[in-house]
Amino acid sequence: MEHAMVSVATGVLSPLLGKLAALVEKEYAQLKGVRKEIISLREELRSMNALLQKLAVEDDPDVLKKEWRNQIRDLSYDVEDCVDDFLHRVEHDDGNKRPDVGFFHKNFSKLKTLGARHGIADKIRQLKVRVDDVSKRHSRYIYEGASYSAGTASVAVAIDSRLPALSRMEGNLVGIDGPREEITKLLADEGEIGKKLKVVSIVGFGGLGKTTLACEVRRELIGQFDCQVTVPVSQSPDIIKILTMILSEVKGPSQHRICNVSKLIEELKSYLLHKRYFIIIDDIWDPLVWEVISCAFPDNNHGSRVITTTRDWSVAATCCNYRHEYVYKMKPLDEEASRRLFFHRIFDSEGACPGELKEVSSQILRKCGGMPLAIIIISSLLASQANKVKEDWEYVQNSIGSNVGTDRLEVMRQILNLSYKNLPPHLKTCFLYLGAYPEDSVVWRDDLVRQWVAEGFLEAIGVAGSCFKELVNRSMIQPVTIDYNGEILSCRVHDMMLDLIIRKYSAEENFLTVVENNSQGIRIRGSTHNIRRLFHHSDAGRRRTLPMPAVGIDLSKVRTFSTWGGSSPGHVPPVSKFKFIRVLILEFILSTPGEEEDQAIDLTAMCKLFQLRYIKIRSEVRLELPTQIRGLQHLETLEVSGAGPVFQSGIGLPSDVAQLPCLSVLSILPHMTSLPHGIGAMKCLRSLASFVLEENSLDTITGLRHLSNLKDLYVRLPLDSCFAEAAEARVDVLCSSLPEHGDCRLYLTAWSRWAWFPGVPQWIGRLQKLYSLELGVGELSRDGVAVLAGLPALVRLDLSIRGAPRESTVITSAGFPALKHLIVTCRALCLTFEAGAMPSLQKLKLEFNADGATAEQGGWCGNALAGVEHLSGLKEVYASIGGLGAPAATEDSGRTAAVSALRDSIGLHPNRPRVDVMCTKGRYGLR
Repeated sequence: MEHAMVSVATGVLSPLLGKLAALVEKEYAQLKGVRKEIISLREELRSMNALLQKLAVEDDPDVLKKEWRNQIRDLSYDVEDCVDDFLHRVEHDDGNKRPDVGFFHKNFSKLKTLGARHGIADKIRQLKVRVDDVSKRHSRYIYEGASYSAGTASVAVAIDSRLPALSRMEGNLVGIDGPREEITKLLADEGEIGKKLKVVSIVGFGGLGKTTLACEVRRELIGQFDCQVTVPVSQSPDIIKILTMILSEVKGPSQHRICNVSKLIEELKSYLLHKRYFIIIDDIWDPLVWEVISCAFPDNNHGSRVITTTRDWSVAATCCNYRHEYVYKMKPLDEEASRRLFFHRIFDSEGACPGELKEVSSQILRKCGGMPLAIIIISSLLASQANKVKEDWEYVQNSIGSNVGTDRLEVMRQILNLSYKNLPPHLKTCFLYLGAYPEDSVVWRDDLVRQWVAEGFLEAIGVAGSCFKELVNRSMIQPVTIDYNGEILSCRVHDMMLDLIIRKYSAEENFLTVVENNSQGIRIRGSTHNIRRLFHHSDAGRRRTLPMPAVGIDLSKVRTFSTWGGSSPGHVPPVSKFKFIRVLILEFILSTPGEEEDQAIDLTAMCKLFQLRYIKIRSEVRLELPTQIRGLQHLETLEVSGAGPVFQSGIGLPSDVAQLPCLSVLSILPHMTSLPHGIGAMKCLRSLASFVLEENSLDTITGLRHLSNLKDLYVRLPLDSCFAEAAEARVDVLCSSLPEHGDCRLYLTAWSRWAWFPGVPQWIGRLQKLYSLELGVGELSRDGVAVLAGLPALVRLDLSIRGAPRESTVITSAGFPALKHLIVTCRALCLTFEAGAMPSLQKLKLEFNADGATAEQGGWCGNALAGVEHLSGLKEVYASIGGLGAPAATEDSGRTAAVSALRDSIGLHPNRPRVDVMCTKGRYGLR
């Protein structure tokens, strides 16, 4: 079979050729004339595919070639839809035949199948005529273009070893010391006037590092403010979302949603009135947006500070109330800093650069004009080349314009476009798909790679994971979340890179269509003709409007449909209209609390979408799922998550979900009421989340042992019955039922806000494959620490301690061999680490109180983090310090003492780990 990879340039021609080849072998292709037509169609499309592969790498094909390419690409989708529809009808009818059915039913089934087979004959002939017409319109197939070797996307790719160092360079940012010091001085107190609210604006064109600089200033001032927030704005701002994000960061998540700008401003202003706050408003494009947001920031004489970033000088001046001394103009990197960043990315150091490449390197750097993003992109492009050949570097240099001094933005666009043109076709497809996500979105790797595979862009999750890493290595996407194993879990697309994606899919590729529905009205990006991928982005205040009918879109041809930002119930097209859908992402959000809570979303027709491969649904209202789902024989991912009272009791599953042969990911959150009946038959299952242990029979739990491919198993334990003999028995069965072969990771959640264990249960020590544990206890004893320390596979521990400590909790050198991430939430911090303790620990997160009280009263303990320097692998420390209820002077004193003591303790560490501290008025560990 042909390599089944979907390309932006060729559509689905490659996998289609394989399907046509398989179709020739089927007995129903023996109908008169059909086999010959299929073979002729396949050979014609094969020739077209070869030419399109060459055309895919041509820099600027002419109008006729583009039109021919677009016609062939659309035709390939129509042919594949026809073949898929026919195969489904025939195989569905054949699959319904049983030896015990009567004569009438057997012959009726044959008649239906015969009709389908003759139907394919007519459709194949019609499609063959369309192909012939396209061929005649294209005067010749012989195309003299750039040669291209497709290569393979199946080679495993690792994250470039130089990237962590580059990330550290960006964090300290090459050349950032001076700018950071200047802005810190602008923000500094100036006697009585320093108590007034002060706004400093950083202005400069895209790619200069404005956001990074602002965040570094925030890090420099850690511990001096009650709350610190960074929020992106973007070109199409959602004011409600922005204000909600700020409120959520300073006050914490709330079940009560406010969807009115005035009420949000009032709530936020009231909360900030008595606090010293530090807020970064990133990437403002419109002064009117600032004028609205700034209404929520009270000038409370507490020395609060705001930093804004923008590309527009007039916006910067508006933010600073036209006090130009508070506008900081971002400068490009100087020559020395530029060279350090460039050569470190490619060779680790400038000294390792071959002599023949130094002159061309200087020319490339001159054209980059000191723009950090340009340097990172171009150096990542050069680093991705297997051989560092002078001719290739000269080609890169000549591809960049020479107008550095006059139009830096144009130079940046040329560099970004060059990096795109040098992607292999399969990576171009994966990269352009990122245009489906709204600006500034955090894109989770697992979601992205599963969607790539479901769409057919790539053939397997492993291959897709390698492509994700390749895009990271080329700096086409920016890492956001990196776990303790160095794995990148999420990414973000720089807004200038997103501009490139939008230009490509809108003007050149006709790859996807985005409907934006915000306060500025409805905007459609991409074509509305023959849409294959449709994405709807909506503002928080406009979720009720989904303008699909208004734009006249034929939903039957759509292969991916997604609603970002959520839709109100009843405002999404019926799923039955998406006949050939492969990826379906739905989000149902109530506009106001209590609205339509009794309404149900009817998704029962979903069971007829026979090409569906990926389903992800998040809802605040009740869902009506199909009772049977076995017809989705291609389904690979099924994720359903709920919020609100209608989902507190869990979400039920279709009764026959275990009969889905391709299902790899099954996630029902907050939890599924019970495991699927016959779960042992789900041989492809790799991730299962999350079921309540006590709501399943022992026989059902035992079925897990047959899941040889299971990699991640998420289990919840209700605390109201955790000490019953039945619960402990289920724990024993669970331990014995984990797959013996392979590397299955067990995630256990055993805590809630309302109930917790008195201490660490002894039976937790039996879970030898426990990978991640979330546990709530009344107190942590030495015996409890010993139980946790004895878990050989425990990598992540999230421990919530409700009571105040009677003595310091000592972590000895024995135990915790694999622990890399430790989270401790407690009333009073009192930890002691002995030499050799937690040898693998990299991330430490602490949430505790510091209100001037003693440890017994639930307050700050003087020697709260003794021996932290003994954590030999420690890289990051995050602390959130609470202290509500003390008098203002005592509160400030306690906070200052806590921050100072924490910094002093961590300052003893030889690795100088990264430290991030936040202060809050709330308190931790209250009963």
